[in-house]
Amino acid sequence: MSVFQFIKLSRKWWKTWGTLPVLPWIRAAQHYKTGSFAKAIPLYRAGLERYRGHPAHLCARLDLAFCLFKLGKLSEAEGELKLAVNQCPESRDAQLRLAQFQMWVGHPLQAAWTMRRALKVLAYDPECAATFALAVLEGGGPPYLLKEAHRQLSRASECSSIGDRAARKVAVAQARFMVERGNFERGRDELYHLTCEGSTSLEAITAYSEILIDEGKIPFARQQLRRGLLVAPNHPRVLSLLAESYMRPGQFQNPDYALQLSTNACQFTDWSSPRELHVMAEAYHLVGDKMAALLMASKAKQVGSQILSSYRKSRSLNRLIEQLSTGTLA
Repeated sequence: MSVFQFIKLSRKWWKTWGTLPVLPWIRAAQHYKTGSFAKAIPLYRAGLERYRGHPAHLCARLDLAFCLFKLGKLSEAEGELKLAVNQCPESRDAQLRLAQFQMWVGHPLQAAWTMRRALKVLAYDPECAATFALAVLEGGGPPYLLKEAHRQLSRASECSSIGDRAARKVAVAQARFMVERGNFERGRDELYHLTCEGSTSLEAITAYSEILIDEGKIPFARQQLRRGLLVAPNHPRVLSLLAESYMRPGQFQNPDYALQLSTNACQFTDWSSPRELHVMAEAYHLVGDKMAALLMASKAKQVGSQILSSYRKSRSLNRLIEQLSTGTLA
């Protein structure tokens, strides 16, 4: 870095943070921008250890969490995000990132509680409200939590000033509530329109694709899910839904590919999502490996019992375990 560049950078840091640049974080950010996450991690950590009271420490910790996430070190990434939330509960960015991470690894009710606490601390935020509602719906939350999520969502829809991203999330959550409460056709139509409008919404794509799979409209579901993979190639829910599409009986069935996709989905959650493990168990069952299917189903049940609430499809999972436990495991 030249003297001129350092002076320019120093002015920028002073204007933003009121301090001179923290050199480890400067070098870490350079690696971050080039995708060299392994090189960035020790530099972020060195700066966090040395400059604990620095006003930029939250941004550095969030960047560190992202680097860890990209390298598949999910438990470490979660630890950094939880630390960021504990140290700066008033940070909207930290709260949202933690909830989104919890949704990614298949713990929607943990995400719901994260957002519920955030909504009590932060100024009212429509995107947080929509994230809360989507997490509750995904986790099959208890009635009182569903009512609270619906109230928060109603308040969000009344906001006069709302960004496009937040507006899409609110609309997806509203459509999912329609489906949840029996207004299926209207909710389905809303989700369809949301998959066609503007920027790709992963929340809309996964919700609508799940409906299409249930209806047996496999080619249309795959078309949507492939759009999702263009946005997020490693998204566990998109991968596991695609796996389910290859498990359905008929001309589109491909059990081996379903097993491959479901395995990838489990890997990208660090084997911590009961839903993705359940899908993988079903895939193993379909290819005829009952022992592996039982092991994955049992792991799904174990993981589900360790998170805040039982797995939403626990009844279906228990039936699978019972079925696999009878007869010869061959």
